[in-house]
Amino acid sequence: MKPVNIKSMRMTNVSLVLDTIRRMGPISRYDISKITKLSPSAVSSIVENLINVGIVKETPAKVTKVGRRPIELTLNETGYYPIGIEIEKDKITGILMALSGRILKSKVINLNTTDVNEVLGSVVNVYRSLIEDVNKEEIIGVGVAVPGTINRKEGVCIFSPNLGWRNINIKEYLGQYIKDYPLFIEHIIKAVTYGEMWYGAGIGKDNIICVRVGSGVSAGFVLDGKLYRGPNDRAGEFGHTVIERNGKKCKCGSYGCLETYVSTQVLYEKVFEGIQKNAYTKVNIENKTKDEILDEIIEAGKSGDRFILNIFEEMGTYLGIGIANLINLFNPEIIIIAGGLSKAGELLLEPVRRIVNLHAFPPIPEIMVTKLGALTGPIGAASEVIEETLLKKIFEKTEE
Repeated sequence: MKPVNIKSMRMTNVSLVLDTIRRMGPISRYDISKITKLSPSAVSSIVENLINVGIVKETPAKVTKVGRRPIELTLNETGYYPIGIEIEKDKITGILMALSGRILKSKVINLNTTDVNEVLGSVVNVYRSLIEDVNKEEIIGVGVAVPGTINRKEGVCIFSPNLGWRNINIKEYLGQYIKDYPLFIEHIIKAVTYGEMWYGAGIGKDNIICVRVGSGVSAGFVLDGKLYRGPNDRAGEFGHTVIERNGKKCKCGSYGCLETYVSTQVLYEKVFEGIQKNAYTKVNIENKTKDEILDEIIEAGKSGDRFILNIFEEMGTYLGIGIANLINLFNPEIIIIAGGLSKAGELLLEPVRRIVNLHAFPPIPEIMVTKLGALTGPIGAASEVIEETLLKKIFEKTEE
């Protein structure tokens, strides 16, 4: 018989209780015990430790029944702050977040270059802005989400088609400036999926597919409650699945990839081309940033602009085919669409759902856009910091 590692068992139990509070809070000790199958005394002991170190707080339940109100537990909003930063082709977005998911500070720097030194220099500037006037001892780590294939252990971006990067050691560069905290480099879709698991539409669900549609397309998978990475951490390149055998050439070098038919970049190109050919549309792109142009396009679509509606119909059709394939493969509980195109809401969802209903085996899961808005990536990067550091912090405190 193998010897029992008491500390490892305690960490597993603490993780189980903490995850239950995160997913289902406000929640009582009694309900935690029922859900986790841990004894009431074990749950009470763990909860007291979590309260003592400031990770969990107690609040009276909001009930109308006569008698004493039960005490419920939620994650605290003060202390243990993670930082999440997302690198995109045109901007860097960073947040300082509370464990509850509340955004305490945010910072955005727009980019007009993909030069490694300039982009990573902007990441450092975002980081410095976020830690300003904050008690440094309350920060638990920094997560950076990158659009590209990542070696997480080394913090290397192996390949990013959107940025044109190959074999860039992001962790080494940033580590020169971010010295006081653990630093985690993550593929952007994994970060987005973390965010949806922890704070978004995926809370309480064990089988989730998160599709990010921005300047590229990717998919994150939660299978039986755990993020699926694949043996080489390469799972999720949904945008490079082929949907047209002899289709358009993709920047990855292949042909007919989903990403060449669905993305914010595809949307911009189709709109610009239409305007140059004098298409009838309400969209005015003069003197506007890409974010402003995207908002203008979406508003035009919502107001019935037929030119814009036709573009979303085409993109939604291609995306729906891809999502139907994912549903048939993985049988998820929910599909969550994040990224820049999620702002389009029903303009994109309506054709996606129609195509999915034609091609996916029932029951069809709910298909919705993210509840976290434009900050899904940074929230996810911050969520991963919590996942990677919090148990260690708990045991450092409880064993002092």
